[in-house]
Amino acid sequence: MSPSSASRWVEVAVALPFADRLTYEIPTNLLGAVRVGQRVRVPVGKRRHVGVVVGFSDDPPAGITTKPIETVLDPEPVLPAELLELAGFVATYYRAPLGEVVRGLVPGDLPPWGGDKVRLTAGGAVAPPRNELEGAVVELLRAEGRLSPAELQARLGAESSAGLAACLEGLARDGRVSLDSPRRQAGGRYQTAYELVPATTAERTARIGRSLQGRAVVDYVAALGRPVSKEELSADLEVSAAVLRRLVALEVLRPFTQVERLDLERHVMARPAGSSVVLRPDQETAVSALMAALDEERYQGFLLVGMTGSGKTEVYLRAARYALDRQRSVLLLVPEIALVPALAREVKARFGDTVAILHSGLGSGERHQEWERIRRGEARLVVGPRSALFAPVVALGLVVVDEEQDPAYKQDSVPRYHGRDLALVRAQHAGAVALLASATPSLESRWNVERGKLARLELTERAGKGGLPEGILVDLREEGVPRRPGEVVFSKRLQAEITRAAEEGDQVILLRNRRGYAPMLLCRACGEDHRCPDCGLPRTLHRKEPLLVCHYCGSTRQAPVRCETCGEEALEPIGSGTERVEETFHELFPDLPVGVLDRDSVRREGAAAVLARFARGETRVLVGTQMVSKGHHFPNVALTAVLSADSYLGFADFRAVERTYSLMVQVAGRAGRGDRPGRVVIQSYHPNHYAIQAALANDDERFAREEKRFRHAFFYPPYSRLAQILVRDRDRHRAEAAAQRIARRIEEHPERARARIAGPVPAAFERLRGEWRFQILVRAAHNPILQRLLDAAMAVKEPVEVVVDVDAYQLL
Repeated sequence: MSPSSASRWVEVAVALPFADRLTYEIPTNLLGAVRVGQRVRVPVGKRRHVGVVVGFSDDPPAGITTKPIETVLDPEPVLPAELLELAGFVATYYRAPLGEVVRGLVPGDLPPWGGDKVRLTAGGAVAPPRNELEGAVVELLRAEGRLSPAELQARLGAESSAGLAACLEGLARDGRVSLDSPRRQAGGRYQTAYELVPATTAERTARIGRSLQGRAVVDYVAALGRPVSKEELSADLEVSAAVLRRLVALEVLRPFTQVERLDLERHVMARPAGSSVVLRPDQETAVSALMAALDEERYQGFLLVGMTGSGKTEVYLRAARYALDRQRSVLLLVPEIALVPALAREVKARFGDTVAILHSGLGSGERHQEWERIRRGEARLVVGPRSALFAPVVALGLVVVDEEQDPAYKQDSVPRYHGRDLALVRAQHAGAVALLASATPSLESRWNVERGKLARLELTERAGKGGLPEGILVDLREEGVPRRPGEVVFSKRLQAEITRAAEEGDQVILLRNRRGYAPMLLCRACGEDHRCPDCGLPRTLHRKEPLLVCHYCGSTRQAPVRCETCGEEALEPIGSGTERVEETFHELFPDLPVGVLDRDSVRREGAAAVLARFARGETRVLVGTQMVSKGHHFPNVALTAVLSADSYLGFADFRAVERTYSLMVQVAGRAGRGDRPGRVVIQSYHPNHYAIQAALANDDERFAREEKRFRHAFFYPPYSRLAQILVRDRDRHRAEAAAQRIARRIEEHPERARARIAGPVPAAFERLRGEWRFQILVRAAHNPILQRLLDAAMAVKEPVEVVVDVDAYQLL
């Protein structure tokens, strides 16, 4: 979008809790230089904020005195029109401020280019310009020394804005200008480089004297004929920093800062050697359908269903190759960062430097590098979790959502979008193909297949020689009472299966979906359970630190040795997390090396390191939370076990059974992926539950049939559209009164009879982070009805915090 000749006002989305965009005047000196998608600095009240231009207006808003924008921070738009359109949809559908949505589309610490200083290098001062704009830039820098891109644009005029960025990037890439930045980002976005100070050979020799290393450095830089990074000099010549400092002091070398190309191999698992894969007939059918859809260059949605280990990844990577060969870009989404290294390994091996990785585990410099490579079209295939959906790819052709059923695709902060659903919307806007893949599809995706919104592709066999694992059910009621309350039991059958796996040289994966040592530290003398004062829930004991941690607000305190209430040494951990499972395993099997994969281990050393050790066989057993259950391919794993299948079944959430079933099927699928048959042990106190029985028998249709019957009876999704209204305040009575007023406004709406309203009632966790919480659930058959009821609910601003979560996934 470009402003008309009369456009003097610009609409800016600022990351503040405003529901609408703000209008500013364009100063005369910036007319023609402001474009949609650029970042600008604007005054809001007495403060300055960074916003993104989202539109233009020919007239100022009535009755309001507009302020001028202060600075344009980017010489060209950082957000394409496609992403701004997507941001508008998110803001409307998920009821989020547009500025908050737009902020999530740009890396938070992406530096404004206007603050960098550009100067000529020695080579740039003598090289002939390649075009008129280059010549003008070189002349200005020669005359004035160092200028920022914004200053260059002001000197050259607004007509230069479109080509200035590309001009400076080309000059910097050739070493003819340097970018000196006061904001060196953590993660290595910038690096120190050196160039020769203009001088004769005799002058340099006189300055260097007898230093052999100094002469070697000069000869090396002169031979390359370009600036050389400090890392190159250190690696190739083994030159110390002291030698370089001396050469700078002698005015032989001149240091400057340049953009560094970062190596992201630490985020990629090593790829073992292997032969190329020959597709089975069912895979060929799926790939052919996707290729035909890509040829049509219009939106089509697919659901790829196949048992674990059936080769779904191979299908969508073949489709990705087909899209890339037709100059279309690809987004590959996974539910968690822990799954990125393995997938990145495959795509890096196949697609090389055209691959970019995007996730929050990258350093800021790494994020900037990858984001810029994507925006410039250098990287055409992006791998990452849900946030990678907003990558500014050029000519999107294919969006893949792997493990589409996973609840991690739902964001639990503003904007509360669902990555799977939004992937379909983005594909529609871009005229791209969307592919959802899962061994246990969500009921929503199954429902969309039934209604014709998605086409079903099915894989009916397992890849390679592996078959489905043998299911072994352990009824924990027959194991006797645990030694300690809430302790996870290693049943006799499970111990026997682990012993067998060890004797046969196989690997084992154990699932315990709770991190830490124990969810409660109880005093047996007085009953003190060390609750978090802000949440009212017991803190989890972590013994490795040792700390008591609230997993809801993150507050911590040192774990006491004796009870601080009664002074007795009667403290006992109640229940088990991954740390306690690891400890118990060491007691039972002291000779088997074991690793742990949970959020704590990922924070300490990264998922790639833990998984790489397991892949190499350095650890024989992997204990973990749900991170161990999906997306991994370890051919030597013959045994997996669900230590407590009841973990989710009792949750106060209508999706609890679906999550339990999916988790069991996924962890079972990690076994038997090589040449040896696999086994899965499921331990439960409810062995006859239909989800457990369906998982053991690999009877997906049975599970879907029973779960659909439950959802239909109680009008839950996919048979309705659901929104949660959560009211929060530090004063309990104020929160409850506001929730009741909101509920009344919904009850009085003319379309109330076409919906089901539950509440207001206290939330499952009534108090979290010092706030009291009340919730209202609104269910309607169609989204327009739901949105109108939400409009009524939010028609009056309440003196408390009100959170609206459309398509809510977390009701606790």
